[in-house]
Amino acid sequence: MRHIHHLLLLVALLTSSVAFGQITEDPEERRDQGQTPLKSQTPTGEPLPIKERIRFGGGISALQFNPFSIGVSPVVAYQVSEHFVAGLGVGYTYSNLKNYYGYNLNQYSGRVFGMYEILPALIPNIYAHVELDQRSYSLTSLLVTPNIPTTGLSTATWLGVTYSQPIGRLFSANLSALYNVSYSSSTTDQILYGTSPFTIRILFF
Repeated sequence: MRHIHHLLLLVALLTSSVAFGQITEDPEERRDQGQTPLKSQTPTGEPLPIKERIRFGGGISALQFNPFSIGVSPVVAYQVSEHFVAGLGVGYTYSNLKNYYGYNLNQYSGRVFGMYEILPALIPNIYAHVELDQRSYSLTSLLVTPNIPTTGLSTATWLGVTYSQPIGRLFSANLSALYNVSYSSSTTDQILYGTSPFTIRILFF
């Protein structure tokens, strides 16, 4: 009987050790310990698989009513490390500028961006944000017939900060305040980016 008790005790200890090993391999289990779940690695330092580090999302951009404008911006991001996120995005924006410039505007954009958490120990979830945005546009006059569109390309470099409020381990609401360092006071830039080089953006990814 004593041998059976010893055997049962050994099995229990081994089972507990295996369970503990599984817990420490799962970043989400850190939440039960009052810690933030890891984003790019296991608690033992092993990198997470690529599929567990990819983030999908996007949002509605350029929404305004006078003049009317609305856009959509899908995003794919990758958690490179615990504090660095890189991503790609595309977008489409429609604007009716009849009362301002006499045009309808269609924009198709592509961008790459990087976000680095600046001081995670002191101010968590605040990221330095760098972004390269290239867009093609088509301006169609509403005042001239025939309505032959004017097309072109424009590139903007955005610098700023993003506050990223986690919703899950790999999903956040991201509020960005960005400055277009390529902005000029030309009519084209004012039509494409607005009358200010600053922009506020909310995206979910």
